[in-house]
Amino acid sequence: MKTALGSVAFISLGCPKNLIDSETMLGGIAAEGYVVTADYNDADVVVVNTCGFLDASRKESLDYINRMLALKGQGGVKRVVVAGCMVGNYRDVLDKHAPGVDALVSVNDRTRLSDVLRELSTSGELARSIAISDPDAQGTVYDDRARLRITPRHYAYLRISEGCDHKCSFCTIPSIRGRFRSKPRAQIVEEARELAADGAKELIIVAQDSTYYGLDTDKRKTVHEVLADLCRIDGIAWVRLMYAYPTQVTDDLIDLLAREPKLNAYIDMPLQHISTPVLQHMKRGSTRDTTLRLIEKLRSRVPGLTLRSTFIVGFPGETDAQFEELIEFIKQGYVDRAGAFPYSDEDKAESFALDGKLPADVIEARHRRFMEVNRDVLFAANEKLVGKTIEVLVDGPSQDPKYPSQGRSRADAPEIDCSVLLKGKHEPGTLLKAKVVRSLGFDLLCQP
Repeated sequence: MKTALGSVAFISLGCPKNLIDSETMLGGIAAEGYVVTADYNDADVVVVNTCGFLDASRKESLDYINRMLALKGQGGVKRVVVAGCMVGNYRDVLDKHAPGVDALVSVNDRTRLSDVLRELSTSGELARSIAISDPDAQGTVYDDRARLRITPRHYAYLRISEGCDHKCSFCTIPSIRGRFRSKPRAQIVEEARELAADGAKELIIVAQDSTYYGLDTDKRKTVHEVLADLCRIDGIAWVRLMYAYPTQVTDDLIDLLAREPKLNAYIDMPLQHISTPVLQHMKRGSTRDTTLRLIEKLRSRVPGLTLRSTFIVGFPGETDAQFEELIEFIKQGYVDRAGAFPYSDEDKAESFALDGKLPADVIEARHRRFMEVNRDVLFAANEKLVGKTIEVLVDGPSQDPKYPSQGRSRADAPEIDCSVLLKGKHEPGTLLKAKVVRSLGFDLLCQP
């Protein structure tokens, strides 16, 4: 398929917020008349939507960019455009390591991608200086409707806000995406209805801090009201809350988690650590005691709660005893789904100036130990599910001929949590009850 405007291929990297950015940019250029193609080898333009959060993610982004530049050098691609989080904070890195890029579009100017593509096609000149904005210069709340979705039809990510006002010492997100801005509730509901009409049965709520919603506009936390709105939308069966900040969880939110059947009894709440001194150095605003009290409150009031969390190991100054405190916390099963990042010493983060940096081999060893302990805890918990009946949302075919369908339970978000393997062939988006017949560790074998 060809049009006068040409074809565009997309490479989307990073978190679900970045994925939504990619989907809105794809929707915008498709509406303009560009042909969107999955084959970047012969595309007129390849857009790489980068992640700039950690050094490892920037290296991955640069690897993809340079692979596209190599194709351009061979005549397979005409233009390479770099978008996303790397453009604002790490333009110097792009200038040094990817000098052949044709245009840069910052995460805060993603609505201008079509303008950039038109300039490239008409002038033939480089547009490297176009669309580089200060994240706080506009205060924009973006419209994520009319997306061209990358996810399967039966689930979708729904962003309720932009930016972040927290000052975590390890994080550079506020400098990339700006101050916190709540998206208007009416706009969120309209977007959710559009997603439901497009086949979405599960909405996965994302933000930099979803529990901060409303403080900038209503002067109070109102994410529970937004979630209640979403649960009333026809066609939506599951609503899943991600990225809750532990100091912002309210009783109103807990009550809704407990009573609303469409709202999964699941909350993703990055704790980052459990040792109070480490949390203080991270500037998280929480302590061991406040964390344990919150978890106890959640467990006592929300039946069948699944708590997902992420942690950082090897933070500057983390002692052996503080790391062991974290390990014991994981062993005790306070969280049901956990991930960990080895500390990344980011030069644009406040933690870069901290004393007590740990050697890389120590950080790596601690990360390995955390993941091993966490795996054993998860495997033991999944073993206890054998014989129980769970609700499953089918995601698609599996690789196992004996269990040809794959899905997830209410306790599992896509890509990051466990999977369910089902006997029989079932259409993606099907909701069904299934009995757990065996645990494979990370996966459960189930019989509908």
